[in-house]
Amino acid sequence: MKHIYAVILGVIIVLFILFSLFYQKQSDGTDMPLKQVEQLMQERPDSAWKLLQHIPQVSKFDEERQAFYALLFTQAQYKNHIPVENDSLLRIAERYYQDSPDSLYKAWTYFYLAQYCRDSGEKEKALSYFQLADRASRNISNDRLRFLLNLHWGSFLIDETDTEDGIGKYRVAKEHVIRLKDTLALVNLYDNWGWGYLLNGKYEQADSMLNLGLKLSLMIENRYYDAYLLNHLSLAARLRGEYFLALRLLDRSIGIFQQDSTELYPLWINKGEIYLNMAQYDSARFYFEKDPRYTTLYEKAGHHRLWGMYEEKMKNYAGALEHSKRYAALLDSIHEEELSFKLTELQRKYDYSLVQSENKLLKVKRQRLYVVLFSICTVVMIVGMVSFFTHREEKRIMSEQIRSKDDLMKQIRLQLQKETIALQSAREEMVSRELNLATELSEREKVIKEYLSNEQSMRKEVLRHSEVIKKMEVLNEMSQRDKNRNSDSIMLSADELANLVEVVNLCYHHFAERLWKQFPALTETDIHLCCLIKIGISNAEILYLLNTNKAALKKRKNRMKHEKMGMGENDSFDGFILNF
Repeated sequence: MKHIYAVILGVIIVLFILFSLFYQKQSDGTDMPLKQVEQLMQERPDSAWKLLQHIPQVSKFDEERQAFYALLFTQAQYKNHIPVENDSLLRIAERYYQDSPDSLYKAWTYFYLAQYCRDSGEKEKALSYFQLADRASRNISNDRLRFLLNLHWGSFLIDETDTEDGIGKYRVAKEHVIRLKDTLALVNLYDNWGWGYLLNGKYEQADSMLNLGLKLSLMIENRYYDAYLLNHLSLAARLRGEYFLALRLLDRSIGIFQQDSTELYPLWINKGEIYLNMAQYDSARFYFEKDPRYTTLYEKAGHHRLWGMYEEKMKNYAGALEHSKRYAALLDSIHEEELSFKLTELQRKYDYSLVQSENKLLKVKRQRLYVVLFSICTVVMIVGMVSFFTHREEKRIMSEQIRSKDDLMKQIRLQLQKETIALQSAREEMVSRELNLATELSEREKVIKEYLSNEQSMRKEVLRHSEVIKKMEVLNEMSQRDKNRNSDSIMLSADELANLVEVVNLCYHHFAERLWKQFPALTETDIHLCCLIKIGISNAEILYLLNTNKAALKKRKNRMKHEKMGMGENDSFDGFILNF
């Protein structure tokens, strides 16, 4: 009996250990994905976002991991430009980190809460969270956090007409971004800095900052930053009354975007307002009508504001009054919508607090359920062990079953050996087939090489009998004096040029047709020049065959290269034609 009790006690201890390991595995299994997400967040925020969406059973995390997950999820939303519709996840992180010592995660939590409150119109809370984030990050050497914090804090203060403090935050942000050596972030800082000066009527300072950003943006492959900076410089010029400069800057900005890009809409409006200020009303109307946005209340209000200004300039006071009335009505609607949104947000927060309370109760109930289940399992195991020692006869039966299973395993092992032998023979047959296939491929390669050699010989034979090659042979035999004296007779005739195109198409797989199809701006004479280069005629010989001079030939090649074929300055025109 003592032996039985010792076994039962051992089983209970084993169950307790397994139960503890289950909880530890459940918590530790989720730590690695969250660390991977944190490492990916800066370089690959889209991949981090996908990983976060596929992490299962977040509700079973402990408080620390729930807070960490909530912070990473919100960070991924902001980095992927996904609207943050509520602050429920951020509140989870805030509750965990608010009583902890200052840390990087605590500072990030306050920073994103400031972002959310700013976007939601809760300005006092936003300012408070910016200050909390600043205090939490003072003893942390993280330039990325300090840069983003001061950048957004400065923009917030400038929007609230606190220009001096906002500019001070920009200066602090600049110190950190220089240490980061992030050119793109520095361009973004200069753009915001210039925009802040622009909003407060400091046009010279705005020009200085925006031009600094424009110089740096030339080092970045993405040209859209140039477009935004040029648009802001155009706004500054317009506000100073330098309308022609504003138009030039704006045209450069427009030229960067595709013609159907939605990014052009605010640029059209800016251009329309410039023409309106210049009293060129037809042009202003033309550009106002290019903006089709008329869906949101803000877009409708902007539409009526612009047309009210236009009608007033045109002395159509009745129309201007009508647009002004509609603009005022839309402003009232926007105000009512914002109030409705705030009420909805308050209701949502109240509902969320109720849900949190219910979740706490469910968590307590779940813990109690685990205890009950553990107790039941323990009782069941005790009863099972007692039954096992009470019915020893079952051991004999189990031994017989094991012996029969051993016999069955022997049969299976023999069958497996037979199948292994069959598999080995099949593998040998497959190797033989692969060798045959390699031999066949080798023979095909020889046929292909022979075909290419024949093709090259045929091409040389066809070119040798062409009119151009014959004339080249005559040209090579002539002296320089005879070449200059008989330049008219040396020049290729229209028939000879047509024959040249036919021969080149025949020898080089429809070269002229392919070239014309890819670059339809090329003229027939351009094609003739390309055909001469293709068959290896030198520039000196081309001068006589086309009866031109070096300067004209060089100018013609440059025009074809840049204007008609869109090639870069460092690209070789002749090399491109020879390899086309």
